[in-house]
Amino acid sequence: MIEKIKNIVFDLGGVLIDLDFPRALKAFEQAGLIDIAQNVQAFSREGIFMDLELGNISPKDFFQSICARSEKPLQMEKAIEYWNLILLDAPQEKLDVVRNLRKSYHVHLLSNTNEPHWEYICQTCFNKDGYTVNDYFEKIFLSYEMHLAKPDKAIFEQMLCEAQLVPEETLFIDDSEANCQSASELGIQVHRYLIGENLKKIFE
Repeated sequence: MIEKIKNIVFDLGGVLIDLDFPRALKAFEQAGLIDIAQNVQAFSREGIFMDLELGNISPKDFFQSICARSEKPLQMEKAIEYWNLILLDAPQEKLDVVRNLRKSYHVHLLSNTNEPHWEYICQTCFNKDGYTVNDYFEKIFLSYEMHLAKPDKAIFEQMLCEAQLVPEETLFIDDSEANCQSASELGIQVHRYLIGENLKKIFE
């Protein structure tokens, strides 16, 4: 399969970036946001969470809404801090794999994410050893900028068009079965990533 591949598209959270929903859940609960915490744990695909991922609500409005629901006084700065607790880090070995792949492939990113998380990720996870996020990916496709989200086929179609990718020459790596299924139905080759899987071995 790899011999035919010219393009590699990575998902972000759960593939390149480790996530910790329980850590954010605990912080939200301690702040008096039980209902919000439950939605974050399930990573709800509706309401203000989905609006933020689709770029249909500003981060300011999102965090103001969260603060308003708190049973205790909650400053916006703290709400942002708790929100970013979902994100851990990008292991160095994964960053090395992605950067090395750029020597042989066109490497892109396609992520369901939101502006606050993306800003945090750029500042922390990819900002290492003199590198920035643009050193890892040729093109970056983000749900909140595109106003589309996986598994909607439209987000894959727009990515293919903008990056001028041939589906059969493209490998999409994601931890979601639904996302992989949508990509596969468009002719894109897929690999469903499993937690703890050695990313490097996919390309050996």
